[in-house]
Amino acid sequence: MSPLKKTLLDINNAYIFFCASIYLGMFWSLHYFWFPNYPKTLNLSNYYDAIIPQTDLATKFFFISIPIMAIALVIMLITEWKTGLRWVPLAWIPGLLAPVLVQQLYIEDVNNQFKAGLTDEGTLQALLSEWMWLNDIRWIILTVMWLITMYFFIAKAKQKHQYNG
Repeated sequence: MSPLKKTLLDINNAYIFFCASIYLGMFWSLHYFWFPNYPKTLNLSNYYDAIIPQTDLATKFFFISIPIMAIALVIMLITEWKTGLRWVPLAWIPGLLAPVLVQQLYIEDVNNQFKAGLTDEGTLQALLSEWMWLNDIRWIILTVMWLITMYFFIAKAKQKHQYNG
């Protein structure tokens, strides 16, 4: 493989790790720093500003980054097809699809209820609970996917080290 192709492939794979790391950081932050406080600090007068602007921005960001990541994963799959690491991009198919489906099929409905405006504290707390639980499903999936991606880079480094002696 030419040095230019190798560099482009490295950038491609680094983008996958970049996206996996953003996902990891976002969901770990939500789980450990925001979610523990939400039930006791969010109420009808402040929940909207604490959730909706951030989720709207995240949706816009991931609307752009996820399709690029999918293309990068196809490139990774093609280049790793004849290696023992082809399972990594194959694992990313459900690993990327599942969190997107959870978002589109379930979380978006909760977000829409938040956006419509809530008038009952009990409903707010029930929706917060559901919203946090659904996002924790994505947290678990994306943590596993980050670990798989890290394994890929460690395995590649070991291969290079073994090849170079």
